[in-house]
Amino acid sequence: MATTNTPHIVGFVLSLLLLLLLMSFQVKVTEAKRNLRQERLQESPLPPTSPIYLPPSKSRRGRGP
Repeated sequence: MATTNTPHIVGFVLSLLLLLLLMSFQVKVTEAKRNLRQERLQESPLPPTSPIYLPPSKSRRGRGP
């Protein structure tokens, strides 16, 4: 009876190992993307934004166009 369960156990262990390998690879890819994003932000900070120009109001009451 032990011989019939052995292939199932081997397949189960191999699938677990493959799952762990894929998960560790995904974590490494995510960390690399995060590091690249942080390096880009440190290298080139966002340029200062200019204030939004609002033209003077042309209405008689001074509350809008």
